[in-house]
Amino acid sequence: MIDTVSEALSKYGGRAYYVLKAAVEVAEELRSSGAARLGDFDYKSLVAKLRSWGLSYNPSNLLRVLEREYGLVKTVYRSSNQRWWVFTDYAAVKLALSDERDLSDPDEELLALQIAVVDVDKVLAELGRLASKERLGSADERRFREIVLVELPQVVEVYKKALGYGEKYADFVGKVRKAVELARKVVALARRGSHVGVGLETALPVELPAEARNAGLQR
Repeated sequence: MIDTVSEALSKYGGRAYYVLKAAVEVAEELRSSGAARLGDFDYKSLVAKLRSWGLSYNPSNLLRVLEREYGLVKTVYRSSNQRWWVFTDYAAVKLALSDERDLSDPDEELLALQIAVVDVDKVLAELGRLASKERLGSADERRFREIVLVELPQVVEVYKKALGYGEKYADFVGKVRKAVELARKVVALARRGSHVGVGLETALPVELPAEARNAGLQR
């Protein structure tokens, strides 16, 4: 089971690490408090723990993956306003988490936090939505400007740091490359629909480093 946890951590990087870490801490706090509980951890407490670390992240999709694809957690109670999970192997999760991070490397700790915060999945979803349109409306163009000028540059800066850890953050790196491809498609769409796209293309700050482009060609 430790190998399974490590596989999930390798694929989903900082998001999986902090969601599982938060779930472990919530489980331990609930046990020590003696409060009534329906499982190891619940959704509301998990989100509150993540927010206490400055992570505004909705863990629903990742929890679904951890349950269905990896079998690390299991839903034991669900209602209209509550959801509880148990760990299928609590000891393995805790051990894998302790092995995953080198506490002597604060740079990697910071990187994992940044990967969780920039939420590349949200950026990908927004760009995919825009790229699927026949033409962009004014609201779409405003949203795309926000992504290109504010969100995507932050994602790319974190991407550059992640490259220094080899394959460890391969999932995040691959998603950033996909985001760049989608952004360029949206620029082309904007150029066909209005003059706004010309300005967007010159403003698009998503040219990846040469070593990153070469690595992408080799995959």
